Amino acid sequence: MNSAEALIKSIQGLSASPGDLSALHCILKKAEDSLRNNWDVQLATLEELDPSIHSLGYLYLLEGLTRGSVSKGKTSGVLLLMARFISRCDARQIRLASEKFVTLCKRFKDRVLELEDPLRGVAPLVSAVRKVQVSAKCLTALHPDCLQLCLQAKCYKAGFSVLSDDILEVDQPRDFYLYCYYGGMICIGLKRFQKASELLYNVVTAPMYQLNAIALEAYKKYILVNLIHSGQFSNSVPKCASTAAQRHLKSWCIPYNEVGNRYNDGEISELEAVVVAHSSDFEMDNNLGLVKQAVASLYKRNILRLTQKYLTLSLQDIANMVRLANAKEAETHVLQMIQDGQIHALINQKDGMVRFLEDPEQYKTSDMIEVMDSVIQRTIGLSKNLIAMDESLSCDPLYLGKVGRERQKFDFGDDFDTVPQKFSMVSSLSQLRNRNSLSSSRSVPQRSLCVSSSSSDTLLAGGSSKEDERQSKVSSKKEGDDSGDLKHWLDKNGLPPCKVLLKERPAHDQNHKPIHYVAASEDLQKGDVAFSVPDSLVVTLERVLGNETIAELLTTNKLSELACLALYLMYEKKQGKKSVWYPYIRELDRQRGRGQLDVESPLLWSEAELEYLTGSPTKAEVLERAEGIKREYSELDTVWFMAGSLFQQYPFDIPTEAFSFEIFKQAFAAVQSCVVHLQNVSLARRFALVPLGPPLLAYCSNCKAMLTAVDGAVQLVVDRPYKAGDPIVVWCGPQPNAKLLLNYGFVDEDNPYDRIIVEAALSTDDPQYQDKRLVAQRNGKLSQQVFQVRVGKEKEAVQDMLPYLRLGYMSDPAEMQSVISSQGPVCSMSPCMERAVLDQLADYFMRRLAGYPTTLKEDDALLADPSLNPRKRVATRLVRLEKKMLAACLVATVDLLNELPGTTISPCPAPYAPSLK
Repeated sequence: MNSAEALIKSIQGLSASPGDLSALHCILKKAEDSLRNNWDVQLATLEELDPSIHSLGYLYLLEGLTRGSVSKGKTSGVLLLMARFISRCDARQIRLASEKFVTLCKRFKDRVLELEDPLRGVAPLVSAVRKVQVSAKCLTALHPDCLQLCLQAKCYKAGFSVLSDDILEVDQPRDFYLYCYYGGMICIGLKRFQKASELLYNVVTAPMYQLNAIALEAYKKYILVNLIHSGQFSNSVPKCASTAAQRHLKSWCIPYNEVGNRYNDGEISELEAVVVAHSSDFEMDNNLGLVKQAVASLYKRNILRLTQKYLTLSLQDIANMVRLANAKEAETHVLQMIQDGQIHALINQKDGMVRFLEDPEQYKTSDMIEVMDSVIQRTIGLSKNLIAMDESLSCDPLYLGKVGRERQKFDFGDDFDTVPQKFSMVSSLSQLRNRNSLSSSRSVPQRSLCVSSSSSDTLLAGGSSKEDERQSKVSSKKEGDDSGDLKHWLDKNGLPPCKVLLKERPAHDQNHKPIHYVAASEDLQKGDVAFSVPDSLVVTLERVLGNETIAELLTTNKLSELACLALYLMYEKKQGKKSVWYPYIRELDRQRGRGQLDVESPLLWSEAELEYLTGSPTKAEVLERAEGIKREYSELDTVWFMAGSLFQQYPFDIPTEAFSFEIFKQAFAAVQSCVVHLQNVSLARRFALVPLGPPLLAYCSNCKAMLTAVDGAVQLVVDRPYKAGDPIVVWCGPQPNAKLLLNYGFVDEDNPYDRIIVEAALSTDDPQYQDKRLVAQRNGKLSQQVFQVRVGKEKEAVQDMLPYLRLGYMSDPAEMQSVISSQGPVCSMSPCMERAVLDQLADYFMRRLAGYPTTLKEDDALLADPSLNPRKRVATRLVRLEKKMLAACLVATVDLLNELPGTTISPCPAPYAPSLK
């Protein structure tokens, strides 16, 4: 028996059990060299084997057979053998030699491409992908080859079936680039532009040390696909792209950027001129067809913009507005958009008018529920995968070894854990000063609780006043008199000569140290520059992160600017005196966020204290904001790893390990109360913490002076004269008292911007809902309308609501327009309808007033008590002002009721009256 016959016997006898297959694999490896020499023997041998039963042996023989060049006469027969084997082989066996199987499949792909017959290879390669794939989430080396064949054979549906799974495991970056690039092109062929955009985005944002050709071509198509799909173009590369991509992509894609810019302008003629000018470039890139689709999509995008402005238009008007040749072309575009679900409209063929409608989808059909359920299930699955990957990373010995070594260098020390979560900011500074065990190679931040507009109770929640007094005395002994520390620090670090000084006034609580405030050091006139703080002494995201790109990355659906600033100051405070910001942070600690000497933000109140706000919509806003902060805290570790290092000087400190949620929430509320919103600056400088700014400056609602960014500094120009020693005030924007309390912890009795909200909505059960909605839109109102009741203008607000409410009571379409456009306090058309409307409005205001646990007289009595809890005092002031506005609205409504004729006794029935909340 010769060697070929012995090998055949081994293959036929050892292809059954896993143990036999392992032995066969060893035999085949040893015989591999001899198999390469005799082509005819191998071909004859293959005829004796069944590819579905003897897959492992067949693979070795066939791989050896196809390794060298094949004559043209035998090429067709060899391709047939390869296709037959790939389609029929046993996946369990070929995975024992998966690399050899991949090599064979790639060789098969090359041969069909040489024959310019890619269609022959589509079905075998799709089958090969499934067989070599260990799991559906694993990207194999055959994925790109399969998609390439599908693309060249124009078998887009077959290729799309390969794209249906979420890929989570990648071995070779190049395979991933090609998979997403080819996949994006297949989705373009199917006009699935959203999926194409996602895949091309993956290529553009994938990690790379230097720009590669695949990413460059993907970015060109990404720009065009986004224009077609969403009509949007951004001049900047996606912010999470690598540095190499950020630096070079735009310069290599200038024609495409020009197309995007002209597309944003919305002018067809200018866009077409750019396309003509660069047509040779687009043709060279094989993107000219895609560019033409982008140009065509601009017509539809301009029509879509019209639906946001108009309810009815003629086809000729549409053609004129979007630069189409005639009304017939406009009709073609509108019909196509209706068919694609881009707009909802009706075309009246008789008069050539187009009536734009709202989306009829109510999201309550069984089909829609199935779609939503599938999306939810997919999201849950992805979440589980992420958790599993995180756990795997956490157990990785290489990762743990690296982090462990760094932790030894930069350990927080046991003393950090002893700091209570509900702590005195003043006492915590003195505790933190004794932490000298940290390595000098890196400053480990100190727990930063910047200011929350607060009194002392929140930060010391659960502690006694005696304990607070003891800690305050200890702190005073250690710190001494620091009244001039902040000003001295500013002067020492480059603060130009200014016209202000720091003075102090007593706190509400005698146990707390006096509070500093900024006062005029000399007489000031309107227009004088009180002070100018250089940018080197201002805390912004640009300074924190050192990179505007990272700033945009973190503040785009990841973290808010306030969360980043709060985290930064928490770390800086943990450094104690080593921090360059130590004097500023100590001043913020002394302020305790009280600002106007009121209390902390309600974000830091207990559940019992939030009951003071019962009846006020502010209570729900507080709870919603608190949930948002909780979500941001949950994102911290994810963002920390994603950004590599949130702050370059703290690369190994995991936020949720270093700081509890309570500490983070306190810091967030603190930063919220003292942050300055600068105008006309980059995103990374938009939110700033300015020494000498809030809370050292008092807030005033009728003041117009604001901190503004100038070249290299932030300055304050006063809007009124001051005498020496007068406190300086600034404006915090046109905010109602509810926002002032939530953000800054105080309420302004003389706030001209105070308001309450009334939400009204047309009944969707009304058979005439669509007609009423259209009438409302023609008169500047929405189907769900928000009315603002401003202080002192309650009667005008009531009169503004009446026409909208009347509309809900109407049944005659001819009368709807005249009713909603009626500006008089009483509609003369139907007194009984008017009484029904006014009764509904009066009942609404009475219900809201009844929702408060106290009356206005009881509020006045509470505020007259000098011993009233500060938090209850400020909450009572807020609800009292809200009740005054509601009461004034009720009086205005009753006055209108009294003006009705006495004969209108019973109101009209209104089964579809608008709802009020």
